[in-house]
Parts: sequence; C-alpha cells; structure tokens
Amino acid sequence: MSDKFTNNVRARLYKQGYQGFTKDDYTTAALAVECDDLDNPTKEQLSQAVDYLREKATNRLSVVDEPVEETLTVDAEPEREPNKSQLTVAEAENQIVLSEQEKQALVADIAQGAGIELKAADVKQITVSIASTFASRKELNEAIFNALVHFAREFKNQEVSKIRRKADEIRQTLAEMDDVAGSELTQIKQAMEATALDYKSQFADLALSFAGIID
Repeated sequence: MSDKFTNNVRARLYKQGYQGFTKDDYTTAALAVECDDLDNPTKEQLSQAVDYLREKATNRLSVVDEPVEETLTVDAEPEREPNKSQLTVAEAENQIVLSEQEKQALVADIAQGAGIELKAADVKQITVSIASTFASRKELNEAIFNALVHFAREFKNQEVSKIRRKADEIRQTLAEMDDVAGSELTQIKQAMEATALDYKSQFADLALSFAGIID
C-alpha cells in the first residue's frame, strides 16, 4: 500500500494534469525534499515534492530540435488519411486510465478534502463502483463524487436500520415486562382476595363462638 507522502503528491500532481510517475520517482522526490517520515509529511515537503516532480516531467518533455533531412521522390505517394484503427488508438491515448491504487488515492484525497474520514476498507468498497478509464477529468471527478454520495446514503440507511432494530428490541422488552408485571399483579390480587375470604370466615366463626358464650 502506498504511503501518505506518495498518495498526497500523486493526487496533487493529477489535479494539475501530471501523471505517469513511477514509485522510484516518488522515492527520489522524498529524498530530494528530505522527507524521512513518509507517513507524516509536512505541507511544505509535499509542495516541494510536487514542484520537483513537475520540473522533472517538464525536463522529460523537453526535446532538442534537430534538422530533419527530407528526401523527395518523383513517384512519392500522396499522404493517406489515417484509417479507423489509427483513429481509435489516437482517441484511446487521450483517455485517462487509472490503476486501483491511483483510484483509491484520489478517493481518499477528495474525501479528506471534504472533511470525511474513511477507513481503508471503505475506500476499497467505494472504488469498486468506479471505472478505470475516463474520457475527461470532469467525467472522472463526477464518477468519484457520485460514488462518495452513494456510499454516504448507504451508510445513512444502514445506521437508520440499526436504530430501528434497537427501538423494536426495546419495545418488545417493555411489552414482555408489562406482561410479567400484569401476571404478577393478578396473582397478588388473587392471593389477597383468598386471604380476605379466610379472615372473613374466621371472623364469622369467632362471632358464633362469642354468641354462644353470651347466650
């Protein structure tokens, strides 16, 4: 898994239209800006690393113009228009193609910028629904934002379902407690009524006894 230094530098470069750097490029950049802790880089080190790799990419693209000797022949054939297969290749070269690691880094960076803390498992779950090839950066950004919104809605629905299940459990428990309490109250009432009848019977017997003595 990429470190925080690599993920942040890659995401910043991508937003500026730079991509295609290798792991060795990021390692070289880290050494150049003296970043010893790749999982805890400073903002200044990240900015310096971005500038370093941008300059490196610019140097790669710099080509020294050399004179090209043209040779003309009498029977030279006219230049042909590119066929359909050549056009397809040209269009494919303009597309944005991302690896899984690059998609995960972009998702984590955009979520962090929006103040959303995601676990590694959440990031992987979100990137599953994101394609790897896009026609433009706008299309890519929309896909990532849509995936984040979908994840947030699913998370909300899951939390609401948990709350509802807990509420149902509480209501069921209270109902069971009411049933038990009602049963116990009925038993107590029946016992008290039986005791009252017993006292009443005993009182009647005593009254008869006193009546006999008085007579």
